[in-house]
Amino acid sequence: MSDFQIYISINILDRNLQIRLNKHPVSAELKNDMDIVTKNLVSAFKNEESFPDTIDDATLFEHFANFCVVSKDYGEEFDANDVHTGGGDDLGIDGFAVLVNGTIVSDASEVEDLAVTNKYLEAEFIFCQAKSGGNFSGSEISNLFFGVKDLFSQTPALPRNETISEKETVIKAIYKKSALFKRGNPIVRMYYVTTGKWQSDAKLEARIENEKEALLELNIFKEVEFVPVDARLLQRYYNSAKNRLSKSITFSGKVTLPPLPGVQESYLGYLPADEYLKLITDDSGNIVRDLFYDNVRDFQGENPVNHEIDETLKSSERQLFVLLNNGITIVADSISKTGDTFTIEDYQIVNGCQTSHVLFNNKTVLTGPVQIPVKLTVSQDGDVKNRIIKATNRQTPVKTEELTALTDFQKALEGYYSAITGDCQLYYERRSQQYRAASGIEKIRIVSISNQIRSFASMFLGLPHQASRYYGTLLKSIEKKIFAPGHPPIAYYASALALYRFEALVRKKTINAKYRPFKYHLLAIIRMLHSGIDMPVMASNKFEKYCEVLVTTLQDEKKCTELFNKAVQTLDTALGGQYARDKAKDVSVLSAAENLCRP
Repeated sequence: MSDFQIYISINILDRNLQIRLNKHPVSAELKNDMDIVTKNLVSAFKNEESFPDTIDDATLFEHFANFCVVSKDYGEEFDANDVHTGGGDDLGIDGFAVLVNGTIVSDASEVEDLAVTNKYLEAEFIFCQAKSGGNFSGSEISNLFFGVKDLFSQTPALPRNETISEKETVIKAIYKKSALFKRGNPIVRMYYVTTGKWQSDAKLEARIENEKEALLELNIFKEVEFVPVDARLLQRYYNSAKNRLSKSITFSGKVTLPPLPGVQESYLGYLPADEYLKLITDDSGNIVRDLFYDNVRDFQGENPVNHEIDETLKSSERQLFVLLNNGITIVADSISKTGDTFTIEDYQIVNGCQTSHVLFNNKTVLTGPVQIPVKLTVSQDGDVKNRIIKATNRQTPVKTEELTALTDFQKALEGYYSAITGDCQLYYERRSQQYRAASGIEKIRIVSISNQIRSFASMFLGLPHQASRYYGTLLKSIEKKIFAPGHPPIAYYASALALYRFEALVRKKTINAKYRPFKYHLLAIIRMLHSGIDMPVMASNKFEKYCEVLVTTLQDEKKCTELFNKAVQTLDTALGGQYARDKAKDVSVLSAAENLCRP
């Protein structure tokens, strides 16, 4: 196939359907259509996402629905604005997330990074249409299917808004690498969300099946899933997204270790492969990738070691797997037991990322008994957890610098953030979903390690054009320049605070949302405008003072707003009126801004 011959033309439906698709229905009585539970959940979501009071009810509900359905398939944090597509010319699609190898991607460069890193592409397209009313309308559901068809058409019939067009560019980048679809074509998941009750109407179900078959006939999808989401299921999705991860397994092949300092319980043993797969998959059968957040390496794809694991699982010697494999190390916050049934809460796979992914990829061919060696530790002591992670990973060929995220620097940085209170308080998320169950914390105040790396690299390393790349690729390129001994924590806080201020100003509409793709450039420009282009050596007292002055300005709301407005004006000149997302990847933008910042 040529680059885009996989796409297929579709017949244009009647003109009335096109007109309906181009209208964006808005309900002025949204809250009156909701039960009290859903209404309260939407209100909590609004506060945590820092949406302004001026947001209309229909748009807020779209954001809420998008968050719920995307969180079902994606366990890590994401910005609800990044998946919202609702508005004029939206193809009847209110939310659209593109997942590649378990990561939400927003541009073609991320697809390229993941292809290079993993050497395969596994894509999912998640679509959402949210309606405030209580009915499941057959015509509106057909509109959603038609919009999705048109999105993948070689001869589209409907106009697209800018957000949809950007997503379409990502789709094309994925299909251009169809040779890497080693596990099949992309999967489509469609969610139609209302605040009513799904009645399982036979005629409507038959209509949906026909629409699904029509999409499958395009021969570019592995499967098409349609989920009608009513109020009760929507509530369940939201609660699941906010609650701590908990799974139950039967762990009969174990021995209990004696009491250890800093450890509540610990076990050595083995688990049947099907029991272990319960721990690493969600209710939809997808691998829960954020379980491996504390692991020092992303899945490395088809490297020699993983190929050898794969060959063993497919061979007649699979029963020897328990002896040939180094095993899995699990660290959990708590467990409860009833006989051999273990319910494990808030856990991480801290060693065994590669083994876990290869097991998952072979789940359909594990026809014989396969046992997995497992070490399970229960501890709330961060030092103990880090020592376990470091020790288990050093027994495999992992470079020292790949343990960056587990060093004492991270602990010190978390402590620094915790000491800052008041309006400029931020929360450093050293562990995945650390604040998942915390209520009342604005999400934009939570600083993940990936966002910390991106903001620091933009503000102090001159890499805003690379900051929106796949996190693993960016980290690999700067691993010796970040979280380094001697770096003052205030520098990291300064970059994260600037990012928080940007998000807050956008939500208040003080800064136009069109600057979102250039937020990392604004961080670099702010530093240069405020403190000058040249910086002191990072591991020095002068650099710490340099950052202290910058933080003082960022903590003053009035001065900070003035600084951002000046930075936006500088960016406007540097961009020369070109605001397309791809322009954010252009290194010349920073060079132009730097010249403008010179005295």
